[in-house]
Parts: sequence; C-alpha cells; structure tokens
Amino acid sequence: MTERDPREMYTEIGALIGAIAEAFGIAHDDAVRAVEQNRVAMSLARDSNGNPFVEATYDGRTARLYQGAIKRERPV
Repeated sequence: MTERDPREMYTEIGALIGAIAEAFGIAHDDAVRAVEQNRVAMSLARDSNGNPFVEATYDGRTARLYQGAIKRERPV
C-alpha cells in the first residue's frame, strides 16, 4: 500500500493537472505553469445526466474533465 501524501488534496490536484495536460496536448510542466499563471479557466458543473465535471478552457479550447474521462469540444 502506498502512503498518501499528507498535503491536502495533493493527489486530486495532481490528477487534475494531468487531465489538463492530456486534454490540451501539452506537457505536464506546461500545464502546471498555465494554471499558476491563470491561463487555464476552470469551473465546476454537472452535465445533463447529473455527472460532475470540471470545465477547463485554455488557449481558446474547452474540455470537460470527468473523473476517468475527458470530453473535448469540437471546433466550430
């Protein structure tokens, strides 16, 4: 069994950063910098089925980050 990091929500934030990097096709370190520099807008929402997700917007693109899944908006 691995020991959980004692910092509050460290694992969850790490997973969110990883999902942002994957959703937008950027390196993990670039995702960290983008979040720190407020270049990623995030909001919490629920879809029409009541499933919670984080809506993330970066560089004019938007993605829904679900636990275990990413849904990208198709360009118009």
